[in-house]
Amino acid sequence: MEDARELSRRQFGAHAERYVTSRDHQASESLDRLLALAAPRPEWHALDIATGGGHTALALAPHVCDVVASDLTREMLDAAERFIRGKGIANVSFREADACDLPFDAAAFDLVTCRVAPHHFADVGRFVRECARVVKPGGRVIVIDNLAPDDREAAAYFNAIEKTRDPSHQRAYNEAEWVAFFRDAVVE
Repeated sequence: MEDARELSRRQFGAHAERYVTSRDHQASESLDRLLALAAPRPEWHALDIATGGGHTALALAPHVCDVVASDLTREMLDAAERFIRGKGIANVSFREADACDLPFDAAAFDLVTCRVAPHHFADVGRFVRECARVVKPGGRVIVIDNLAPDDREAAAYFNAIEKTRDPSHQRAYNEAEWVAFFRDAVVE
């Protein structure tokens, strides 16, 4: 059976340019909401996990000192870099990284973001713990992703449909599950 990371690499590598041009990823309420919640500051160092087409990193760049755009997929990083550099942005760097095993020092970032990607991760609890590890004390972690319904049967149906539509989909979680992931990460 194919590893979730390899499945994501294959799925997203083949469609990297589409994520750059995707209207849903370029400009949406979720990106506006992320910026409002982050309230980024000019002296901050930011990390955008699973950057995809680079839209979140691009949106953060004018508001922070620098942004590391990370992604599991080299093709996604290359497409994001072409897109962001094409906009004249110079304070974004690009780093291949597994969201569940980040290659960054503890307390390295003031802001950690991840937008519309965790449903592809094999271990979301570990991903949240990694976010908590790399963010500075008092920093912010902002995750925006699909929410599954609270009803178990409805959630199972939703996830089955998503998995059929996109084989790299692992699982969407409900709000209570997300709260538990963050609570557990803070306790550790």
